Amino acid sequence: MDSTEVVRILHTSDWHLGKEVIRESTIDMDRKMLEWILSLCRERSVDCLLISGDVFDVAMPSNEAQRLYYSFLSRLLEAGCRRVVVTPGNHDSANFLRAPAAMLSQLGIVVPGPDPESEAVVIRDDSGVPLLGIGAVPFLRESEVRLSLEGMTDGERWALYEKGVRAHYARVREALDARLAGAAVPRVAMGHFFALGTSITPDPETGEVPQTVGTLGAISPDVVGDGWDYVALGHIHRAQTVGRENIRYSGSPQPLSFREVKNENQVVLVTLEEGKAPDIEPVYVPRFQPMERLEGDVDGICAAMERVAREEPGAWIEANYTGVTEQPDLTEKLQELALARGLKLLAVRNQAAFRYALSKTALSQSLEEMEPEDVFRQLLTECHKEEAARKRLMETFEEALAIVRVNEAGKDRDEDSSPSDVKNGPETAE
Repeated sequence: MDSTEVVRILHTSDWHLGKEVIRESTIDMDRKMLEWILSLCRERSVDCLLISGDVFDVAMPSNEAQRLYYSFLSRLLEAGCRRVVVTPGNHDSANFLRAPAAMLSQLGIVVPGPDPESEAVVIRDDSGVPLLGIGAVPFLRESEVRLSLEGMTDGERWALYEKGVRAHYARVREALDARLAGAAVPRVAMGHFFALGTSITPDPETGEVPQTVGTLGAISPDVVGDGWDYVALGHIHRAQTVGRENIRYSGSPQPLSFREVKNENQVVLVTLEEGKAPDIEPVYVPRFQPMERLEGDVDGICAAMERVAREEPGAWIEANYTGVTEQPDLTEKLQELALARGLKLLAVRNQAAFRYALSKTALSQSLEEMEPEDVFRQLLTECHKEEAARKRLMETFEEALAIVRVNEAGKDRDEDSSPSDVKNGPETAE
């Protein structure tokens, strides 16, 4: 990085390295995505890479995901990008990401925290002259910014949380201004939260848009305060602006579930110069693993699979059967076609079988009289013939139900990053 007044940053977020899509690892997608980002940094002379949370999909990622991440960071030096700022998201363990911070800082890689003062980051040239000020704020848990009181409504909790986040950003900005000591350089805020006015992917089954992402509701984007040249947000997987052109979610660089296959994945290249409006350029990311959600009756799904096999060889498929007849052998039929055409069928949603199973249950016993486990067990009996499949799905359901019950029992308490913590909430922003 030279001492020019122009600074070029690349805003990314929500990588979710090591994620699985219906038990299918995305690690090969992750590897290709990171190679593409490296090439982009080299070709566009990126000075500073921002990762606004959710580097990994789980708090304790696999060894393979860790190797991929640290190899990528070391190779950024070769690509000419000499500064990286990484903030933990709600999926990340902040302590895990910060553990090698002292060593990474020698490579120009900053993982700030855990206090507002350390989140005030100044990027300098080789002579020590300030080039850029960054308010590198991570995902803020409720317990970090406010104290819940028993009996609070959700609205009261969110209002108190928003007030705490606003105060946190004010402290970061105060520390950053003090550190810059009057230097006239651009200022960028980072964040990982669900902002009011954000558009997220509706639930594919109900069409409803969730009012919360993770365990918290939406808060005003102006919590970051005024005077920032650019606000680099993470947490929402669909790229978009929030209120103003310079307040943006970069979105995930690749789809992380079938509900996200229609998203146009991107990263954001931002050229900053003091006293001028930022030059903002979305750069669209290639699709490294074709994924398609197909819907219709049997003939419609089969025809769509034939088309996908021609246009997107090796695609991952989720099939949603919406026909009126039961079709008990639907999965076997579609799986046979997928194998013959070189596709990978990851899921079949048989709505007709679901409706049929529910109708039989309703005839024998009222749903209100049944426990959730009993309802799900009845559905499995009607929809799945294989005992091994029923057993596996029942175990998964019981684990998920246990997490829900724990969260309901302690919804006013925040927990630090853990497997149960990071898997709550809709897929749009885990």
